[in-house]
This record gives sequence, C-alpha cells and structure tokens, in this order.
Amino acid sequence: MTVSVDDVKKVAHLARIKLDESKTNELCESLNSILHFVEQLGEVDCSAVSDDMQYTTTLHEREDVAVPCNPAVMDNAPQKECNMFVVPKVVG
Repeated sequence: MTVSVDDVKKVAHLARIKLDESKTNELCESLNSILHFVEQLGEVDCSAVSDDMQYTTTLHEREDVAVPCNPAVMDNAPQKECNMFVVPKVVG
C-alpha cells in the first residue's frame, strides 16, 4: 500500500491543516516509509507464538485503604469541611 501526494493533500484538507508543497512531499515519503515497515512486520513468522502469550503479565493489586491526608495539604485548601476538600458542584 502506498500513499500518494493527492491522498496527503486530501487528508490535510479534511483535517484543516495547511501544508506547502515541500511538506506535502516530505509527509508522503514519511508515511510510505512507515507503511513499508508495517508490511515488513506482516512477513514475520509468528506461528511458534501461542495466542495466550500476551496475557502472561501478572497484575499486582493492592488493598484500597484510606490514609489520612497530609495536614499541610489541607492547610492550603481554599475551602475545607470535616477534614475534606469542598469543591463547587458541577452537575445540576
């Protein structure tokens, strides 16, 4: 798959991006280079890799424990009540 200069101009127009001719050509070459690299990745033999290999990461969960707030943080709060921050209501 390749990207033409016309394709770059069309996408730039849709994205409301102004490109001069040199930038258009430069961007076209860069995109074609990226697409060529992606095509090379498609040629890699992955038949020896099992489908569940990507799920081997173990998540380390911690307990959800409330800890007291640093008093210096509360001292700098513009409004506080019962050792909690008071914030303006944003939903009517």
